[in-house]
Amino acid sequence: MYFKNVKKIFLTLLVSLSFAAFAQSDERDVPYTKELRTFINAYFNHDLTTKEQAEKLYNAVSSNMPADFTEYQVETTLSRADYYFGQYIMELYDLTQLEHALDDISKEFEEPEERNKRIKAEASKYYESGMVHGSKAMALKPDDCPDAMAAYTQALSGNIIVKPVGYVLQHGTKIASYARKIVKVAPKSGIGWFLVSAQSCYAPGIFGNAKKGRQQMTTYLEDEDMICEKFDRYNYTCAIAYTYYRQNKFAEAKEWYTKCLDFYPKNYCALDFIKKCDAKLASK
Repeated sequence: MYFKNVKKIFLTLLVSLSFAAFAQSDERDVPYTKELRTFINAYFNHDLTTKEQAEKLYNAVSSNMPADFTEYQVETTLSRADYYFGQYIMELYDLTQLEHALDDISKEFEEPEERNKRIKAEASKYYESGMVHGSKAMALKPDDCPDAMAAYTQALSGNIIVKPVGYVLQHGTKIASYARKIVKVAPKSGIGWFLVSAQSCYAPGIFGNAKKGRQQMTTYLEDEDMICEKFDRYNYTCAIAYTYYRQNKFAEAKEWYTKCLDFYPKNYCALDFIKKCDAKLASK
């Protein structure tokens, strides 16, 4: 039961990840391409209404790679794309559960075991591909590869969700280790610092620290020198919201989940938690 809950928390974390004043992605060692940013933003805003549409945007990333990209940058970009397509596959699973819950947030719907396995296996295929591309990129620049390391770590974190408990035990602690390495090489890495503080925000019980995580995420959100994208800022905001939710501070949680909609108005995770907050507040 404990590990089942841990995996649910990881899923909340993962389905949950720039304004001009903030450092832009051209300061990265691997800038986000136009096609990749389009795909990621469409995923977060729930604009991918069909799998065919998602595949089209996903494939556009690899077929429109900038001519001046190095092999390192290509592999890192492919790793990022694989991770987010895996996330999209898992979102399909999540949305199916929401549909079957028939708007009753207290009801938990279990997918048939075979469908559960099929969806997770498909998502894992993309997460593992992301890890392969990330590993190739890190091997090309072993001493200075923050963006590749971040892409690999995201893919690994996604794979942890869909793998058995043994995989979680073997690889779960690597997330924090990689996160620390990322910010050591790139002290203003937005995704790096998010990964560093995610455990405080999302980990259950004694493994988390909501107050500490909230303070850290707020610092990142307000740091004008942080190298981050729109979706990084969404991730900070969503994490802050969840720290309030886990403390049963539903009014504050709703306020912050509503702020998430400033980034992605149709984001289903934020909308669902707003609905949950309303129900909790109404029951008091």
